[in-house]
Amino acid sequence: MAMTEKSSNFLNHIIQRGRPIPGQSLTNAPEQPMQHERPPEFTNPREAMLSIFEALTVPEATTNTLLSLSSGVGVVDIASIVLYSGYLEGKWNEDLMILLMEPTMFMVMALADKAEIEYELEAGDSETPLEMSPQSQTETLQGGVNQLEQMRKIAATRVSPQSVPQDVRKIIEETEIPSSLLEKVEQEQTTSLLGREE
Repeated sequence: MAMTEKSSNFLNHIIQRGRPIPGQSLTNAPEQPMQHERPPEFTNPREAMLSIFEALTVPEATTNTLLSLSSGVGVVDIASIVLYSGYLEGKWNEDLMILLMEPTMFMVMALADKAEIEYELEAGDSETPLEMSPQSQTETLQGGVNQLEQMRKIAATRVSPQSVPQDVRKIIEETEIPSSLLEKVEQEQTTSLLGREE
């Protein structure tokens, strides 16, 4: 089967970018599979949890985890990194990785509690709504209304006819305004169905 120029260009583009060729994993030598293509190291969730706990409590890993938490990285993100790294190393398969998510998050939170570090479940969760009493809400709202009223008065005193170009002022002066719809309604004075007398 002859290869078209379009197919050739596509393959060259993929190779230049360093991406695997489609179907390349099917051509790897069966004697040398990638780590996550082999049978996993752990199939028992309890054993996998103990392995994760040991990895998280290595002093260097604990320090990095706590620094990440204190700088705003979410617990979910850290747990995802730990579990996905283990998956790529062939420690567990995809199904066990999903089962380990909650226990891993709990371990990370426990480390943060032990170190008395405040943490967020997901990055950006710190924007919690501020709880206020009804009295303070009313005072805040009234303060905002008062400031708005002051700004309106200041703006009204600063209006200058010179801010509008001369030709625009002339058009405004020459424009005739028709009588409003409200005046027409008042002139007609129709009675409603409920106002009719029988």
